[in-house]
Amino acid sequence: MAIVGLQSSTLAQMSATVARAGEHHITVILHDGAVYIHGSVNGSRATLLLDTGAALTTLSLKLVPAVDSSSRITVNLAKGSVPAYRLPVGFVLGDSKLKDEHCSFYQNAIVGDFKFGEADGVVGLDVLSSFKFVTLDFKHSVLILEDR
Repeated sequence: MAIVGLQSSTLAQMSATVARAGEHHITVILHDGAVYIHGSVNGSRATLLLDTGAALTTLSLKLVPAVDSSSRITVNLAKGSVPAYRLPVGFVLGDSKLKDEHCSFYQNAIVGDFKFGEADGVVGLDVLSSFKFVTLDFKHSVLILEDR
């Protein structure tokens, strides 16, 4: 996966910005005009695409393979309808080992046989809107999330 190889160079360019109380500074990877975040979903490592145009966080079946048939839904896409599931998932954006450089969530996400290019899923507005401010610092490759 190409974006994995970019991680070390991105970290080397990252500034020494310090998170204030209630802020989370999450390293992002800028690649081919997209913004990616390393994290985990239900304990499995994941690369997630940040998409401010996506209303809901959406994940691949390979990340969340165990599905509850009672949560089945249909997602309408430009190329047709796709069966999917609305499932509770736990996920972490950023490095969970670093105090202010991650955020943890437990919420419903859409899970299906979706293709996200080099990513395993998409972080949408349902996550981003839970913060007071969301700032993407392109110069330092950092996503700053400020708690409400």
